[in-house]
Amino acid sequence: MTTIIKKILTLLLIGVASAAIAADNSIYIDQSGDNATVNVTQDGAGNVVRGIQGIGASNTTPSTIYGDNNQVTINQIGSGNTLSLGIKTTTGNGMTNPTVIYSVTGNNATAVINSNNAGTGVSESNYISINQTGNTATANINMLGSGNSLTAVTAGGANNSLIATVNANSTLTTISQTGGGGNSTTLNLTGDKGTVDITTVGASNVTGITQSGGATNGHSVKLDYTGSGNTSSITQSGTSADSIVNIKSVGSSNTFTVNSNTR
Repeated sequence: MTTIIKKILTLLLIGVASAAIAADNSIYIDQSGDNATVNVTQDGAGNVVRGIQGIGASNTTPSTIYGDNNQVTINQIGSGNTLSLGIKTTTGNGMTNPTVIYSVTGNNATAVINSNNAGTGVSESNYISINQTGNTATANINMLGSGNSLTAVTAGGANNSLIATVNANSTLTTISQTGGGGNSTTLNLTGDKGTVDITTVGASNVTGITQSGGATNGHSVKLDYTGSGNTSSITQSGTSADSIVNIKSVGSSNTFTVNSNTR
């Protein structure tokens, strides 16, 4: 526990030193538990690391990290970046760590990662990794359940957005959106063992995926787009069988709508 305290104190000192250079730069870590490794790097002005905001608008709300065997890595290199964390759960069965790795390069980015911040649900052994490059990138992740994995890369322009709500077990999500800005992905996953694999190369591609239910292996979606201005809306539900959606497209301004219900 002594080692952990030293790490936390180091982070606090970094925040103080950064504030001396850029008045708006602040770091606040409040960790309780065992074996936590927290690495924070901020380069620029107006970077803030804190917890989910409570009452008021203060940036001193703690970035609470409760639990054992946690690992959090945050890297912000632009200016005007803000991260809200707020993990309050312990490690369960499945993956080794409820790990959060967040990296953003650009200005005015916002991220909210809330893995059961309120402590009323169950969120354990989950893995989250987000890498956004470009100005005004947005990521909002809320994950419940156990053994879930989400990795995402958005790069190549400004105004890329990822909104993901996961309330299931053993889901696997991989997202790569590159080649331009204005890409947007919204996920709502409530079916166990669901998989989502999205690869887009281009700008202004809008993707929405909803999964619920699922049978033995869970519903799956694989999208592979090269082009810009494409819109996709995929809805999978039902428990009698697993729905499989696989779309590959080269071109722009296409619209794909799939509603699959395996009753």
